[in-house]
Amino acid sequence: MPRVHHRHRPARPLAALALAGVLVLPACGTGSGAAPADAAEGTGETLTITDELGREVTVDVPITAVYTDLFYTTELVRAIGAEEAIVSVDDTSSPEKTPANAGYFEEFAGLPTVGEYDEPNWEAIVESGAQVALLRRNGPYEEAIEKLEPFGIEVVVVTSWDPAVIREYLPVLGEAFGTEEQAAEAARLFDDISDLIAERTVDVPPRTVYYENATDYSTGVPGSGWHDIIVDAGGENLYGDVRLGDDQGANVHNYEVDPVDIISRDPDLIVRQGLDDHPQGYEAWPAEAFQREAEEIAERPGWSGISAVRDDEIYVVNNFLLSAFGKQLGALAIATWLYPDEFADVDLDAYFDRWLDLQNTPNVSAGAYVQKIGEEG
Repeated sequence: MPRVHHRHRPARPLAALALAGVLVLPACGTGSGAAPADAAEGTGETLTITDELGREVTVDVPITAVYTDLFYTTELVRAIGAEEAIVSVDDTSSPEKTPANAGYFEEFAGLPTVGEYDEPNWEAIVESGAQVALLRRNGPYEEAIEKLEPFGIEVVVVTSWDPAVIREYLPVLGEAFGTEEQAAEAARLFDDISDLIAERTVDVPPRTVYYENATDYSTGVPGSGWHDIIVDAGGENLYGDVRLGDDQGANVHNYEVDPVDIISRDPDLIVRQGLDDHPQGYEAWPAEAFQREAEEIAERPGWSGISAVRDDEIYVVNNFLLSAFGKQLGALAIATWLYPDEFADVDLDAYFDRWLDLQNTPNVSAGAYVQKIGEEG
């Protein structure tokens, strides 16, 4: 469990330091991603967090200026009611850089964008006035510590795409940002989904899922969130027996598989995430694009005998649904596809709406982001 403890200390002034040989001064003012005045003044209170790597990090609280390193992280901070603390984002959370999410992240238009999440512009983060950089364990956190901590910017590692990590740290983040009530509401949504899946799948034999990640014959194995999402849904990953690298390091995301081997393993369900010619995000795809992809999968040579193809159990899904709430909503979606009888009375939209409501985002039907072969969206 993450450990936290409070301490009182005088507010620490920001100093001008050199980054990569360049003198950089943290930005002042408001409206352009600079730290609000109260962020610089501080409250004199601190919170020591043991992040998921076991590092003890002391931060001034409440956190009023944070850099979020990926859209998952931006969503999570907004979902606990701390969106006003976001002062800089990566390209995936920028409405200007990722048009598919323009409507979703429109409130962050004009914020400093630091570029690619794996190779951010460290100077831009410093100039944004961030107090804290919130990163994933498979992000460049070691470099972040080196580049940012000399400027008084604390690096906290909480992997925002990992449901288990999210649930563990929701109370901690709520305390750190001073949004305990909304963080607790988010935790209730998370637990409601977990409990529902566990209750409905407890005595059900697991069905197998072949997950395909945006490109043909690329799947997720242990070490990736895509493996976890299948297991969390009560299913069995068709390639759950493949072990590559450090499972906990999340460095293994994709694994190339032989299409003939997929045939021999005979999955019950096929989930294809992504289309080659359509960006994934809040903006939904045309219905015909979903169906075209599903039909192409069904028509692959030799695949007509696969159970999932024979039974029309092919789902094409936009990552906006599959990754919602650090994949927790995606796990519920897959569970409803795997076990339609057990989840017949479950309204996926009711849970999806709660997730979007936490972010003050207009509700959109989950059905806008997925289609089963032969069915209209």
